[in-house]
Amino acid sequence: MPINRKIMGVKRGASGALSGTSTIATGSNPQGICISADGASVYVTNFNSSTVSIFTRNTTTGALSGTSTIATGSLPISVCISADGTSVYVANYFSASVSIFTRNTSTGELSGSSTIGTAGPIPISVCVSADGTSVYAANRSGNSVSIFTRNTSTGALSGTSYIATGTSPYGICISADGTSVYTANNAASTVSIFTRNTSTGALSGTSTIATGTSPYGICISADKTSVYATNGNSATVSIFTRNTSTGALSGTSTIATGALPREICISADGASVYVANNTASTVGIFTRNTSTGELSGTSTIATGTNPNGICISADGKSVYATNYSSNTVSIFTRS
Repeated sequence: MPINRKIMGVKRGASGALSGTSTIATGSNPQGICISADGASVYVTNFNSSTVSIFTRNTTTGALSGTSTIATGSLPISVCISADGTSVYVANYFSASVSIFTRNTSTGELSGSSTIGTAGPIPISVCVSADGTSVYAANRSGNSVSIFTRNTSTGALSGTSYIATGTSPYGICISADGTSVYTANNAASTVSIFTRNTSTGALSGTSTIATGTSPYGICISADKTSVYATNGNSATVSIFTRNTSTGALSGTSTIATGALPREICISADGASVYVANNTASTVGIFTRNTSTGELSGTSTIATGTNPNGICISADGKSVYATNYSSNTVSIFTRS
């Protein structure tokens, strides 16, 4: 039996390497991707089809199957799922809205056609808090985050409040403890740092920290100690240390990626970080030091053409990337 242990802050037993060349067809120009916490379903936004593709995931092999879709608003770009698995939300780029779907937790199928307007035009990313009470959308042209209250019984959203960000927020993420929200401000080359009221979901704060040029994707480690942002025009990832008491970020280190990095994700064990390198048509594979949060490694694996979205299953077995120009999802096995 292999021994699983930590040495110098790096978890041993899983290398984080990816393998596999299989793909599955999507709608036209897939962008965002997410996976349910139970590992049974994967959802993909098809930008120019204005649909979400619904895939069933084999929890043993990671293979995807299924061809069903559901209509969204115009030009869907980002997708997220509630931790309880009952709701899926889509940011509609051109409709200035969020689509609200009910998920069948047995089959993974989606139903519903309701939407809610965002406070600013061009919502580009969406996330839901782990406690299920709040949904947030980053509005690129509105330079704001829309704040919605989620009904935990029905999944319905309400509220029209918002808070200002830096210029052109693209990515958005929320800490697992629910106390902090971060946006990657593409035109400002900063990350905005917000404190979240865990009772009301309201956001406050105006502090920022500098990134590389044109940040796009952003993610936070499950241990809440690290935040990472992809810098599209710098071809780097910015690495920040998070103060777990205040949510403040510090640090200026970066690591090189492939060309035009887009979305970024981190494994639940905190040992691996993956980046979709759009014009390189690769996924960047990094090893994370679980003590310091630093990244190392320069390996990549080929995807389809122009990957944008990326996600990893909660069991750590599978990584998926959406290939915008190939109209496919690449399916990788993680070791």
